[in-house]
Amino acid sequence: MVVLDLANNLFSGEIPYCWIKWQSLRVLRLDGNRVSGKIPISMGTLTKFQSLHLHNNRLHGEIPLSLKSCTNLVAINFGENELNGHIPGWMGHGLPNLIILILRSNKFGGNIPDHLCALTSLQILDLSNNHLFGSIPRFVMKGQFLEYGNTLNLVRHVDLSRNNLSGEIPQEVVNLQALQTLNLSQNHLTGKIPKLIGAMILIETLDLSQNQLTGSIPESISGMTFLSHLNLSFNNLTGIIPTSTQLQSFNESCYAGNHLCGPPLKGCRGSGKETDVKNRAKGIGKGREINWFYVSMPLGFVTGFWCVLGPLVFNRRWRTELWWKVYDLVGKF
Repeated sequence: MVVLDLANNLFSGEIPYCWIKWQSLRVLRLDGNRVSGKIPISMGTLTKFQSLHLHNNRLHGEIPLSLKSCTNLVAINFGENELNGHIPGWMGHGLPNLIILILRSNKFGGNIPDHLCALTSLQILDLSNNHLFGSIPRFVMKGQFLEYGNTLNLVRHVDLSRNNLSGEIPQEVVNLQALQTLNLSQNHLTGKIPKLIGAMILIETLDLSQNQLTGSIPESISGMTFLSHLNLSFNNLTGIIPTSTQLQSFNESCYAGNHLCGPPLKGCRGSGKETDVKNRAKGIGKGREINWFYVSMPLGFVTGFWCVLGPLVFNRRWRTELWWKVYDLVGKF
């Protein structure tokens, strides 16, 4: 069997440990059930694994080291469980083909491992709503500084919101030229917004709300011509809001809880202390999440892939081109 899809049922109990007998399995979907217990160590024997979806269950414990052997994994979604421990650093070097990594809404703690920078094919990274702390990695490995643009040059969606991250937003983040969604809201980030943030010209969603950012809004943000959602509310920003068609079209609640002046704020109040502004900002303060309807499109595609186009797995060039087309489609949304 190549594909096993048991998603969205009412299955309960623990995941069986007999996976050593399923050596041909490439796609496993157990998401949307009531499965509990730990992720079986025996899943590490499935070296042909390409897509593993265990999200929206009741799993606990740590991610087993044995999965390091599944070097062909392209997509991992363990979101909406009760997994704990640290995010394994070996994922960076052990899973070189990973395109999607979703660990949102669990109980992971510790720092975000620097080694995730080695995932050069990564396009979706969602670590939101965990207990992560420390700073956003500057990706220093083996004593050498690695440019974001030379490593994570394909990443399109990054969501690190609702954690306990601190420190400054790395200036190097502006080198993520393909980035479309960046959500760092509801952390404890300090310092200034990167001066050249406008270099990320493909950004559609930018949420830095509910942090402790200071300084002014960089003028370069005016160059984000694709920006359709912006939330800078409830920081310690000061100064005049830069002028652009997008920036003045957003509701004033997007800037509430700061000390800003200029349109769309009325006059130079801009403190966000006004009752009407704060009320309108409540919903926005929760942060903008990735539209998982569109993310689910490539995930669902993987399942159908093995039913219809399985032979492509034996041709690496065809497989790479196929993934590019799928994620180019996601990028249009």
